[in-house]
Amino acid sequence: MSSKNSKRKAAREAAHKLRKSNPDWDPAKFKAKDPIEKLRELESEQKSAQTYAGSAECEACTAEREKSGDDTALCDRHLAEAMGF
Repeated sequence: MSSKNSKRKAAREAAHKLRKSNPDWDPAKFKAKDPIEKLRELESEQKSAQTYAGSAECEACTAEREKSGDDTALCDRHLAEAMGF
């Protein structure tokens, strides 16, 4: 058996083991995300980053973080922005 064939066989066996151990993993069923959905996700991530950047200087956010002990806590206004309202 050639080296190329043995590599293919090893790859098939490894893929079979992955499919068997994790039924959700199947490269044959892989489907890339819809480009529009990907754009929505990127827009959402950008808005979140802008909201958290703005919250760093917000006194209400600082007070909410101190009160809750959560470093990611936001005031009502910034929380609404982060949620897209």
